[in-house]
Amino acid sequence: MKSTVTMTVLSGVLLSASMISPVVAAATKPAKMTCEEFVMLDDTVKPNVVYWAEGFNQKGKPVDAVVDVDATDKLIPVLVDECQKTPKASFWQKVKQHL
Repeated sequence: MKSTVTMTVLSGVLLSASMISPVVAAATKPAKMTCEEFVMLDDTVKPNVVYWAEGFNQKGKPVDAVVDVDATDKLIPVLVDECQKTPKASFWQKVKQHL
């Protein structure tokens, strides 16, 4: 019985920890995100943030109805590398430099 309770609590902790990054992503607008915040996101969330950044201009209006997923997926490791070098820099500015 004790091991079942321990496993249940452990599962709950792990599940809640895996939910932190999506919550941070939802609370932070990509246009105002720092590189440090982008790097801290879960790897499953990073593509969505980059897709958003590619598809919108600075005024938050759609630029294009099509997102080049292959090119964007290749851009993610570049952005992570650049953002690790300058964590306080604007994520939006890094995206604009590389698009």
